[in-house]
Amino acid sequence: MLPVLFTLHVPAAVVPALVALAVVIVALARAWSFRRQSARAGERVSWGAALWDDKLALAALAFAAALAWRGGLLAGPLLLPLQTYGILVAAGFLAGILLAQREARRAGQDAERIGELAFWVLVSALAGSRLYFIAVNWRDYTGAHAWTKLGGLPLPRVLALWEGGLVFYGGFIAAALTGVVYLRRWHLPILPYADTVIPSVALGHFFGRLGCFAAGCCWGEACPAGLPWSVRFPPGSLAYETLAERPGASLLALGHATTLPLHPTQLYEAFGELGLFLVLVLVVRPRKRFDGQVLATWLAAYALLRATVEVFRGDVERGVVAGLGVGQWTSIAILGAAALVWAAGRRGGLAGRADGGLPRAT
Repeated sequence: MLPVLFTLHVPAAVVPALVALAVVIVALARAWSFRRQSARAGERVSWGAALWDDKLALAALAFAAALAWRGGLLAGPLLLPLQTYGILVAAGFLAGILLAQREARRAGQDAERIGELAFWVLVSALAGSRLYFIAVNWRDYTGAHAWTKLGGLPLPRVLALWEGGLVFYGGFIAAALTGVVYLRRWHLPILPYADTVIPSVALGHFFGRLGCFAAGCCWGEACPAGLPWSVRFPPGSLAYETLAERPGASLLALGHATTLPLHPTQLYEAFGELGLFLVLVLVVRPRKRFDGQVLATWLAAYALLRATVEVFRGDVERGVVAGLGVGQWTSIAILGAAALVWAAGRRGGLAGRADGGLPRAT
């Protein structure tokens, strides 16, 4: 595992200018996006008008930069550790967007809309995955545990993403709802676009689970030392640090140099998702008989994959209810959703509607 790929060292004299440059780049990028969308709608907008329209976001950026300055975060040299997890998630996200846009062009869909949707999906997925984790572990975010510190500044623990705590199912559910709202907003058919995008979700999740392995989160339960693919996580990994805090530290090796051998559940799920991606792209999509078939296939197959991997998971912090992990209960719900999507697709309920909406009651 390699939690931090490398660390950028920024000299103190450069930090303020670098932060100011970052704010300017973000402001110009948002203004450029606004002008582009306006041009597509037949309206010409100047740079000044675009920046003024985004004044609230720019004010928030400026306030955040000022807060960091007053808190002393920009007074010295800046160390920016580039987390392997974050880099792999970003790689999966970019690869997924490019793949989805390429398929959209082939299918005669609006590839630009998919690019715009990707931004909102990213934001909603991060929020949903975090909220899902907090809902399961709410006691860790209340009372004396509600606050932490970043560079000496108090910060609500719910925002401390570097401590871990993102759940794929929460992110997927939030992203799916966002996608439905976005497609309905632009009167695009839901199931055809879902069939285009869902293989990208599988590919992105493959990269994400590799990131989990690098960070040492989502670890498995103890397994026989003779298992050829068993793994031991060292100090500094989320697996080691969490297991060390358990009473007796019974899952640490003699001398506490590493954990005991554990199932690499991150890799089980990663390569399972890679297999699903290949099946969707090479088998299901070329032979699909109705819109929604690719989506329903992934929903059912991933639910079964996740429920199986959960059997070998050892991070009980993810939540266990009535003997089953929260992920397993969610998998049951996802299986039900797969059946509904399959039935709706077979009868054309969501497939070809020009307005992209749900079937009206009759």
